[in-house]
Amino acid sequence: MGVSTLAIAAQAIAASPASAQAAGSVSAPPAQDQALSTTLEDIVVTANKRSERLQDVPISVVALTPKVLAETGVVSTVQLQQTVPGISFSPSGEAKLNSFYIRGVGTYALSAALESSVGVTVDGVPLARVGGSISDLVDIQRVEVLKGPQGMLFGKNATAGLIGVVTQKPELGVSGGQANLSYGSFNELNVDAALNVPIGDKAAIRLTAWRFGHDGFVHDLNGRDYSDKNSYGARLGLTFEPTDALRLTLIGQADGRDEHGVAFTYREFTNTAPFGSVVEAYETSRGIVPSANNLVADPGTTPKSFARNYYVTALADLDLPGGYTLSSVTSYRNLFTSGQMDPWLSNSPLIKINQLTDDERYDQFTQELRIASPVDRPLSFVAGLFYYDFSINDVQNQAFFGVPVPGSSNYPRRNTVHNTLRNIAAFGEATYRFTPKFRIVAGVRQSNDRVTGSFDRSRTGPDSGVVPATVPIFSFTPKPITYDATSYRVGAQFDVAPSIMIYGTASRGYKAPGFNLTQSLTPGAIVNDARVEAEIVKSYEIGVKSQFFDRRLTVNIAAFDSTFSNFQTTVGLPVSPPVFVIQNAGALKSSGVEFEISARPTSGLSLGLNGAYIDARYTDFNNAACYPNEPTLPAGSALQPGFCVGGVQTLNGFPLAQSPKWSFNLSARYERVLWTGWKGFVGGNYAYRGKTWYEANRNPREVQDGYGFVNLSTGVGPEDGRWSVSAYARNVTGENFVARVRNNFNSYYQLPAYEAQRRYGVQLSASF
Repeated sequence: MGVSTLAIAAQAIAASPASAQAAGSVSAPPAQDQALSTTLEDIVVTANKRSERLQDVPISVVALTPKVLAETGVVSTVQLQQTVPGISFSPSGEAKLNSFYIRGVGTYALSAALESSVGVTVDGVPLARVGGSISDLVDIQRVEVLKGPQGMLFGKNATAGLIGVVTQKPELGVSGGQANLSYGSFNELNVDAALNVPIGDKAAIRLTAWRFGHDGFVHDLNGRDYSDKNSYGARLGLTFEPTDALRLTLIGQADGRDEHGVAFTYREFTNTAPFGSVVEAYETSRGIVPSANNLVADPGTTPKSFARNYYVTALADLDLPGGYTLSSVTSYRNLFTSGQMDPWLSNSPLIKINQLTDDERYDQFTQELRIASPVDRPLSFVAGLFYYDFSINDVQNQAFFGVPVPGSSNYPRRNTVHNTLRNIAAFGEATYRFTPKFRIVAGVRQSNDRVTGSFDRSRTGPDSGVVPATVPIFSFTPKPITYDATSYRVGAQFDVAPSIMIYGTASRGYKAPGFNLTQSLTPGAIVNDARVEAEIVKSYEIGVKSQFFDRRLTVNIAAFDSTFSNFQTTVGLPVSPPVFVIQNAGALKSSGVEFEISARPTSGLSLGLNGAYIDARYTDFNNAACYPNEPTLPAGSALQPGFCVGGVQTLNGFPLAQSPKWSFNLSARYERVLWTGWKGFVGGNYAYRGKTWYEANRNPREVQDGYGFVNLSTGVGPEDGRWSVSAYARNVTGENFVARVRNNFNSYYQLPAYEAQRRYGVQLSASF
């Protein structure tokens, strides 16, 4: 469903009863008393791998409850950026190019050989690559967004933060289900349902199924639609409690998507020879009018996006004498993604691509074993062991025509990148209570990684005409990398008052090393055996979590300062066809303040305001590639911001890509009893994101100005919460913005955003 933003400050506010039932446990009691309460409810999270009140956790955490997700229509992790300030998602035509960003930091890596700086977990299992992290949010308990380094407890690839998805588990003794149906603009039809069935007194199963989709809103000159959505899946869970001390849960899921894929449109022509002039002349003759509002594309190769994902996870919890708990998490995941796109974005017979498909297959196995002590003792702890084995094979088939000489060159290629990563780790974190009000926290994780990789480019057909030097036939296998790393977190908490807690933490995290193995690799781009060093982050955070007026008002504030060294990034070399390489930027810094405020001033009225101010900049990046037509200085000149010298520029002091300085959400919702047995609600919210640079190269044309949009909703249903019907309007003012802007052959293209389209619809939710 389309995204409706809702202030995270309102996450603790009860939603309409039908939404609460539809998105949460089928055994939840009727919600009328809670919905009209003047007290904000508690949210329990597992940010420290144990259940704790959100207000007690010394971390900047945003917890999205099922009620909020049901209200706002957020059905996928990619939509979280419209709901959580300080998080961004960068889409692309290939799964491996999609990226999450937290506090301005993420990984844009044109390779399957690198991890992401933002980790994603499902039921505590870390996902290896972003392609597998794009998941539908159906029948879940909550989504937790942990900001700042989280590698100490959650693994190595979480230097910027973590998105944690917790699914709904089968419930013993509960018989019932839930269903949600919505329909709106662009034939958007979303259906999901869950059924919980007890098996005697000691077991239960839960079956969940869904299908989400909408038509495309970008069109080509023949009327075909692109940028559609068609995702589906099913999940089966089995919980068994043979004794009061042992709980076993087995979860199996199969999901996928089959879509036309995203379609880029032209934003600006530059008429730069030799290719820019060819593109502009041809596309203009066909009626293409570039603009920031352009929704007409002319792809030479039809965009396609396909994925299938299978996984099974086994969870076990054993209560030991003395209040200790031994937990095991075992998981296997198999993912296949396939994409087809046209990087030239033109159907011109003089310069086009006949084929560009990219297939990724990966296998992942993880095992975690940990023990947790009781929390009501002076010294409490969590400790464990972790094993991770991952392999990926990324195959790209290319068939170019008209490059580098328009209309006279043809050269087919197959590029294969293979990567494996084995990680073992031991970790532990302890909290010591010096007094009932003062606590210290200290934890460490010791990890060992072994990384291997290889690259092969082969010819799949005869070459003709001039073949560019950037596509040579060759193979390369770098030396394996073995790497030991230490992550830690130390901090302190102090309860100023019963409902006011202040905290401070210092942490260190890392992301594993890898290789400069991109699909456009050339022998000349291989430096130092293609090794990309591990990314290291050191971060400091202070914050306050507070509630006032008998828990009618919640105010949480966090300030942070993070420094990244050896940041792993992709840069494009100024050659044609383009060549992309992965390298370590010297350093960058991300600092800022985050806040969330939620209030319930009177029965039925909920107000929320949350936001983030983030200043994320490079501090040591003096070998970045220049952008096309950047002002130049003579060779040998000292590097100056905004000027190209010898094909490189400095980005020192320049903002990171995908990092607006300001982002915030404002929401209001009023709910009341209309007449005996019936209740209604009306709500609205405003979301704002500031000016965003989409590429880290100072190119003034690759920028999205700040924008904000409004969503409205209203609904009615019985007080017992068994069903509700509501109507929604997304982006009611029609605010225009795009998800991406990039340069190609000196022309500029963009990725129109579905959230920028004005949309209307209705939603029906029921529980039984």
